[in-house]
Amino acid sequence: MDIRRMKVWLLGSDEPLPFDPRETQPDCLCLPVAGERDLAGRVATFRNLLPSLPIFLICEPISKAYNIADFSEAAKCAPDGIILRGVESAARIQMAETLLRVVEAREGLTENAIALIAMIGDNGGGLLNARHFIHKLGRLIALGYDAEPLQDEPGSSDIARQGAVATMLAARNLGIPAIDFSGAGSATAAFKTACHQSARTGFTGKLTGNPDHIGIIKHAFGAA
Repeated sequence: MDIRRMKVWLLGSDEPLPFDPRETQPDCLCLPVAGERDLAGRVATFRNLLPSLPIFLICEPISKAYNIADFSEAAKCAPDGIILRGVESAARIQMAETLLRVVEAREGLTENAIALIAMIGDNGGGLLNARHFIHKLGRLIALGYDAEPLQDEPGSSDIARQGAVATMLAARNLGIPAIDFSGAGSATAAFKTACHQSARTGFTGKLTGNPDHIGIIKHAFGAA
């Protein structure tokens, strides 16, 4: 799995197969964990239908007080990776690392079989601490950015722009790529503009919830 070649990150939907495999395929399928009643069954179904397509699970933030069980259950599904939202500090990455090591050992998986993408660019804490992300764990393959959670306050446009830059700089400091998870449900014209802006900023890939946008991402990031 070459993370730098994975340009198109497609968000899963309620449909059994969220895109037509006869058309252009995404480079990765992302499935939200929250609200999913049969996550293991869904992952297994996609494994059978598209065995070569990487599957990443999107998990909500973790701390000592919440979401530990949900995160561990998601890891038991043996996805190719987990996208962890709300990473405020390096301590959250270390916590995820410890939990994943435990699951891999218990489930008989190879060490570091489950990759990790840390979303530091979807929360103020992660952006404020961006310069402190200096130690790269083996399974940490990318940092993630999402402008939408940052756009609830006055001056949010400036915050979002600065957040993109901070995420990119942190990723470069670690020697790993950064992926833009913003605006997955945007209309086509706005999404196309955002794609080219994201590619120019230095992100290596982008999330979409619309299979019709796969070609837009490939064009924008293929030319970047």
